[in-house]
Amino acid sequence: MQILPRGKFFPSTGATSLSDCTDCPTGRYSVEYAALSECTQCTAGKYNENTASTLASSCVNCAMGTYNTNVGSGAASDCAFCPTGKVNPDTAGASSVSACSVNCAAGQGASSDSTSCESCTAGTYGPEIGLGCFECGRGKYSEAVGATAETQCVLCPEGKSSPLEGAPSHCETCTAGTYAAGEGFASCSTCNPGTSCGEGATEMETCQAGSASGAGSSSCTICPKGSYSSASGASACVTCDAGKYCPQGATEMQTCPSGKYSNTGASSCTTCSEGSYSSDENGPTECLTCQAGTSCPGGSIQATLCRKGRFSNFGATFCTPCPPYTIAPESSASACSACDYNLVANDERTECICQQGYYTGENPKKSLPVPDGVSPNTAGMTTETLDILTGYWRTSSTSTVILRCQSVEHCKGGVDTGDLCADGYTGPLCAVCTSGYASTGFGESLTCNSCSANSKATVAIMTASILTILAASLACYLKRSGETSQVSLGQRSHVASEAISSVAKKVEKYQLIVKIIFTYFQVVGSLGFIYSLKFPPIYSAVTNVLGGIVSLDFISFMPLGCIAPADFYSQLVAYTAIPVILSAMLIAYYIKLSNSPDPNANDLKVKVFQVFLTLTFIVLPSVSIKIFSTFACQRFDGDYGSYLKADFSINCNSDEHKAYQTYAALMILLFPIGVPVMYFVLLYKKREKLDPGQRHFATRTSEEDALKEALAIRAKLELEDSSLRSLSFLYSSYEPRMWWFEVFETLRRLCLTGFLVFLAPGTAAQVCFSMIMCMGSMRVYSGCSPFISDFYDSFSEVAQWQLFFTMFGALAIKANLDQENIQDKTYFDIILTLVQFCPALIIVLSYKRRHLEEVRLAAQSVDVDIIAPVANQLRRLSTQIGKVLGGGEVGDVEMAELPRQKARKGGEKTVQRVNSVGMANALAMGKGNKGKGKRSSSTNNRNIERPDDL
Repeated sequence: MQILPRGKFFPSTGATSLSDCTDCPTGRYSVEYAALSECTQCTAGKYNENTASTLASSCVNCAMGTYNTNVGSGAASDCAFCPTGKVNPDTAGASSVSACSVNCAAGQGASSDSTSCESCTAGTYGPEIGLGCFECGRGKYSEAVGATAETQCVLCPEGKSSPLEGAPSHCETCTAGTYAAGEGFASCSTCNPGTSCGEGATEMETCQAGSASGAGSSSCTICPKGSYSSASGASACVTCDAGKYCPQGATEMQTCPSGKYSNTGASSCTTCSEGSYSSDENGPTECLTCQAGTSCPGGSIQATLCRKGRFSNFGATFCTPCPPYTIAPESSASACSACDYNLVANDERTECICQQGYYTGENPKKSLPVPDGVSPNTAGMTTETLDILTGYWRTSSTSTVILRCQSVEHCKGGVDTGDLCADGYTGPLCAVCTSGYASTGFGESLTCNSCSANSKATVAIMTASILTILAASLACYLKRSGETSQVSLGQRSHVASEAISSVAKKVEKYQLIVKIIFTYFQVVGSLGFIYSLKFPPIYSAVTNVLGGIVSLDFISFMPLGCIAPADFYSQLVAYTAIPVILSAMLIAYYIKLSNSPDPNANDLKVKVFQVFLTLTFIVLPSVSIKIFSTFACQRFDGDYGSYLKADFSINCNSDEHKAYQTYAALMILLFPIGVPVMYFVLLYKKREKLDPGQRHFATRTSEEDALKEALAIRAKLELEDSSLRSLSFLYSSYEPRMWWFEVFETLRRLCLTGFLVFLAPGTAAQVCFSMIMCMGSMRVYSGCSPFISDFYDSFSEVAQWQLFFTMFGALAIKANLDQENIQDKTYFDIILTLVQFCPALIIVLSYKRRHLEEVRLAAQSVDVDIIAPVANQLRRLSTQIGKVLGGGEVGDVEMAELPRQKARKGGEKTVQRVNSVGMANALAMGKGNKGKGKRSSSTNNRNIERPDDL
């Protein structure tokens, strides 16, 4: 075993080296070299703060005023001070409290080191000896030193406080943010949130609205921008919501107006930028970007739709007008659409409109060329807004069928389909007179005249004049026949005959020319109506007047509507009834004369029947056209209906019109069918007398001689048979072999007038059909050469060519070949008009020249051998022959031409003119050969004589 050094010990047994030794802790010491298991403790009243102490003196005495009852104390703090009110003034190292033997007097307490007594400091008091000083307590203070009673401690006033511990000599003023609401507060209370407390506050002050405070605030803070407090006592300002704004000190949130917006905590609203907008009654929280097709200037409250003709992209400040040739037909367009070909944008860029000369139909994107009759100088037309030219008409604003009016004066044109007609006109094609107006003329010559006193007087005067002329003509004709019948045949003289019939002879002389001209203009005058065609103005004026005259259509030229209803139905009845009545009167008179015992009534009877035949010849075309017109309706497009072409005020679908169609059908049997049948029956019964064998004669002699012989025999038979002579109007102009030709001529006229109404009416095909008929009849005339005179063959052929070229002109108009310029149209009009007259004028002038030469030749060569046996009988009946073929004094023989002379191969024909007995002498004396059918001469000379045979 090894001896330990001092100040150490072995904490346990089994130590094997010095390193196992431990230093003595505080409060102990070791003074010996020995193997100690522990160190010696300091005694009571002492302490040792060091370790590894080797001396007993290392244990220090507790200071005076303290004592330590414990041994082994290792710190000075283990020495306790004397109890309150007691002191240890002189003993150090006291090991018990008894060493504190001195009691302090009342009002005193031990000093801080408990070695002496001191007066109680301010804020304390010492009530008894040896008890020491006591603090005044919570919320109290005392300024007195050495106070001996608690009553000397005073309560702290409001706004002040004293600490809970210690001995305050005074109360402390409450700091800002705290307050003392009463006396005796040990400490100041912290102000509540929403209130404020200034220094020394005795109470909390509530924060006003618009301000707030947290706990312990010395003042209320005004709500900063972007926040608010709506009530007093707010502990914090509330942040403004989005869409609201709060200025500094706001007591409530303000709503942002539309056109502005705000985020959370905004003190003001921000105006929406260009291209955006806001609109929210609760306050916009953001600005929305304008959609395409809208515009938004700065501060917009809503997106403004782009109006038609403009467009915009997203976020546009304004709408942009569409570029040229593009449109925006609807509002809010995001892009403009391009116009199709032939379309342009209007000024507003709202629709694609047609260029001049085009219009849009059902497809607004497709342009169509304007039809004829629509202004080519108006742009932007649609079907509903077609600008109709003057002289054109259509049924409705949805119709694209533009029809040419019968006359330019009828239709003033324009856009309003309810106001296309001129004043006084209305109805289909503006061809109906309005109330207070009466019509004159027909077709393109139709005129609506305002009814007045003058109009009524005009009707009365014209009616009286026409009736007077007709009555005087008939009376003169019958008077001449009656006077000649009272004179015996053997007593007639040239002077008497000339005095009675000088005028009549001239009429008879040119009867066939007049007859051909009548026939021609009856056909031509009706072509405009039949073809539904508007001829040029000069041609129309001429042919309408002449056609009305030759057709005896005087009614059409009088404004009868001013004094009585004068529609088509009344005209139909008048046109058909009057000829029937007149015919009945003539037939009755004819029957009366047939039963008369007076032998002189025979000639008058012949004239009466000739008047009857003449009447049927004149009225047949016009009456037939009127009858067939009852079935000629024009159907208009859409639901407009079908109207009568002759009177567009009449609806063809009405029951009344169907009744009149039945009446017209009966009239067809009487006129277009009955008259030709009557002609044929009358001629057929007399065919053997009308043609005594001309073809048979031609087998044994020349055709010219055969004609002479047949004419002489027919003339003899006429003297013997008055009923045959009464038919002379139907056959006298024709060669005996062509006795039936008047029936063909009548049918030709009917085909070219009334029957055409039913052949593809109003089309070019109808014109072509009529041209084919015309060419066919021309071939018949050329092949048959039906007239006795070459002159009439040529004249009628010219008339056929005139008619053909007129129809060709109609076809040109149908094909719009005359639609070039004003000058060309005028030339076309003049040429078409001249065609009606120039050929006839040329042939007449040519006849006059050749007639003089033939008279000279006839005077040199007269041969009467052929018909000498009948010459004496013909002389006795000279007056009757003179009525038919041109008369003279008995026995007069005047060298001239035959009614018709034609050259034959190998000879030159000689023509003689005869009258009365001169007819027989000329036929007997005539030289030359006449070749019918194949006509030629060695001199290639065709002689044409004047028409003295009528």
